[in-house]
Amino acid sequence: MSLLLSLAGALLLAGIIWVPPALGRDSGVRPIQPGLLVVAPEASGVVTLGAGRAAQLDGTGLRITNGGSLLFRTVRGGSPVSALVGEVDGSGTERSEQISQSLSNLEIERLAIESGEVTWSGHLTGDDRTMPASITVRLEGARLMVTVRAKGADAVVVHSAQELGTRGRAPGLPDRLLRKRAWWVGDGPAPVADAYSTGLGVTMGLGPEGSHRGIDLRRMGHTDLHTWSSSATLTMTSYRRMVEE
Repeated sequence: MSLLLSLAGALLLAGIIWVPPALGRDSGVRPIQPGLLVVAPEASGVVTLGAGRAAQLDGTGLRITNGGSLLFRTVRGGSPVSALVGEVDGSGTERSEQISQSLSNLEIERLAIESGEVTWSGHLTGDDRTMPASITVRLEGARLMVTVRAKGADAVVVHSAQELGTRGRAPGLPDRLLRKRAWWVGDGPAPVADAYSTGLGVTMGLGPEGSHRGIDLRRMGHTDLHTWSSSATLTMTSYRRMVEE
């Protein structure tokens, strides 16, 4: 009897410890694992965009900087982008991703540079399927815009690195530090120009208009940004630079 009571007590304690972190932390946003990243030598390197901003893509991922300061980076050593096939069921906070295919291995083959803009292009593979994909970083005044496209996808996921001090900004996200959970961004289809900020001194926005968007911080080191469209738009403004100027 004492053994049974001990086992029951251990199970109850495990439930107390484990259940609260699990409850309410997915919000219907499904975890997506990044795949492999391969960048052709001729497409690798640093591209200056103007006003001190630069973008770099190589085998370690994508980095965007302002002078010597980091503004944004994707997860290290894995694909910065995944493409999804599926749909979103429900509405408001009662939404759930239904995913039938995930393409998470990215191979970058080409680099194209224009004034204030750089585009890396290649393809995503996974689940016996291939999709053309591209990443464009563009400087627009005081803002930087990252546009990710996957032709034929229902959704794209940007696997950004999780930064200290990531804080939601109302009304799109809870106005507090974001940790170990996933949320839908905004209640409706309008783009959220001011979704969250990071300890790097950057305010992030998520688009485009008319799409479901989610943010997932459950995996250590990741801030995965889900956009239910064949393209995702991230806008970033460095508020530290604005103060300095």
